[in-house]
Amino acid sequence: MIRLDVDGPWHDPHGYVARLAAASADLATPDSYGIGAVVQNCEAALAKALGKERAVLFATGSLANLLALDRLCQRHARRVLVHPDSHVLNDVGDAAASVGGLTLVPAPSTGAGFAAAAITDAITQAATGRVAQALGAVSVETPVRRLRNAAIPRAERVEVEATARAAGLGLHLDGARLSIAAAAEGVSMAAFATPYDTVYVSLWKLFGLPFGAALAGSAALLDGIEHDRRRHGGALPQLWPLAAVVSAELPALEPQWVAAFAMLDQLDALLANAPSLTVERIGDARTNTRWLTPKRPAAEFVANAKAAGLALGETVGERVLLRANTTWLATSAEEIAAKLIAAA
Repeated sequence: MIRLDVDGPWHDPHGYVARLAAASADLATPDSYGIGAVVQNCEAALAKALGKERAVLFATGSLANLLALDRLCQRHARRVLVHPDSHVLNDVGDAAASVGGLTLVPAPSTGAGFAAAAITDAITQAATGRVAQALGAVSVETPVRRLRNAAIPRAERVEVEATARAAGLGLHLDGARLSIAAAAEGVSMAAFATPYDTVYVSLWKLFGLPFGAALAGSAALLDGIEHDRRRHGGALPQLWPLAAVVSAELPALEPQWVAAFAMLDQLDALLANAPSLTVERIGDARTNTRWLTPKRPAAEFVANAKAAGLALGETVGERVLLRANTTWLATSAEEIAAKLIAAA
């Protein structure tokens, strides 16, 4: 089955066991609560890939995001500007407020992003209160999961980054799918993350692992964060099942996503004039998702595609979501296009 319904490697338990066995074949000593060469080497490799001084492994991205924002915000600057469809606002049960003592301020949406003027407005609004509580940080998520991976246009994002920097605010990148965002713009993950003080990446999304995240930033900013990780119940007795696989597969991640986007461009061209199927890009910036609208009913199209060995994403009305990912590098754009056209 060719998976066109996921953003990264298919979360296959049997495949993970085989990958773990291969990656850990030469592992002499496991870590103890993250202390050990296997984890230190993995974190060093991640820090280099993300262009930061230090990276720290986490069990979940929710905790990595929370602790990053906590460290970027000072005592009386606990407001964080976020996109209204962001993960930190919608998917962690108000943890920013109830656990981190942070106030999330949703910016007016411009699609996948928000205007730089929203930063100035939030600063002004905070300054007019009777009690001082300033804006402390800006969090940027791209691509946006809740918008089916619509991405922020580069010019808009750069303006937000520059405005936050000029205002002296902390800048956090929720880069759960950073490999997608970077490859879409034709840059490395490190280059994409350069303007940000902190960057989080999801290791289960990027590598198809059962769990895992990483948070990267300066050594000074992340100093002692492993103690905060434990205080919040995020310490794991052993991290080697995560670290070993990431270390083994990280070098191939970015080249694979460059190839995946090249294949997506080929698929777009092959489907451009297909009489039975229309393709619609999602959002205003390049990303890995497409809407497919077949002439036959969507349910029949999905069933036919499945019978031909293609697993497609969600159906909304008569549109079906396609997610390009690195697993389809085992086949070709021509094969996928032929199967989609036949299914439609």
